[in-house]
Amino acid sequence: MASSAFFALLRDVSKLAASAADDLAAQSVKLAAATDDIAALTGKAAVKTAGVAGDDLAVGAGQVAGVSPNRELPALWRITKGSALNKLWLGTALLVVGYFAPVAITVALALGALYLAYEGGEGLMEYFHDEQMSGEVEIPLTEDEKVRGAIKTDMVLSFEMLVIALAASGDAPLGYKVAVLVLVGTLMTIGVYGLIGLIIRLDDMGLALARSASGFRQRLGIGMANAAPVILKVLGPIGMVAMFAVAGGILGHLVHLDLGHWAIGMLADIAIGIVVGLLLVGVHHLWIKFVQPGRAH
Repeated sequence: MASSAFFALLRDVSKLAASAADDLAAQSVKLAAATDDIAALTGKAAVKTAGVAGDDLAVGAGQVAGVSPNRELPALWRITKGSALNKLWLGTALLVVGYFAPVAITVALALGALYLAYEGGEGLMEYFHDEQMSGEVEIPLTEDEKVRGAIKTDMVLSFEMLVIALAASGDAPLGYKVAVLVLVGTLMTIGVYGLIGLIIRLDDMGLALARSASGFRQRLGIGMANAAPVILKVLGPIGMVAMFAVAGGILGHLVHLDLGHWAIGMLADIAIGIVVGLLLVGVHHLWIKFVQPGRAH
């Protein structure tokens, strides 16, 4: 009797172990399939958000330019943390608002486009004028003002990036969408601000190579050191054009503007951004002049 009970118990334990193994194998297959699905959705979203990431790179590098050299990396680190925080709360808000009130995302996207167009318009006016429209000499921005401005602009670009990533997820389950937003946000933040850090330290790396005994490394280092200020100088205007392109692209998409060829579409996006941006800047300055005249002095 005792041995029969023992073997019966052993058989039951074996069945339970086999069932658990089968369940574990099934879960492993599901997990592998889910991982593949998330990876595919993330890749699709990354491709679609690459253009916005390029704009973010140009805008971010342009805004860091002008900070004291010994403060560039600390300022960039502050912007990077602000960008990560932007993506955290924006991603959460998108998932909640997208579920209860999808139309609110479209409204917020339009307001973000108007903000980017305005920022680009202000930059364009400053680019062509050494003095402000009030006649006073422009006061250089402090590091804190540059950091706050960069984080504010990043918020708009991050928002569009996350909206595109969420749209690329389609009708995927909520868990998949969360994973895609986390992965895209992390990759884009590290990639964009890592490249900006590389650009602003390009001259230091070039000088280090220029001290090498190797002739090739010396030439490479001198070329890198000479290229760094040119890149930083060019990135400012590129960042301005990028803001116009993103703003115009959003506004054009909202009115279903389709011009066919991508090059024509890009030029149209930039033109729309410039026109809207300059109009907003003009309205803002008229408001200051006539409605709040005290602020114009």
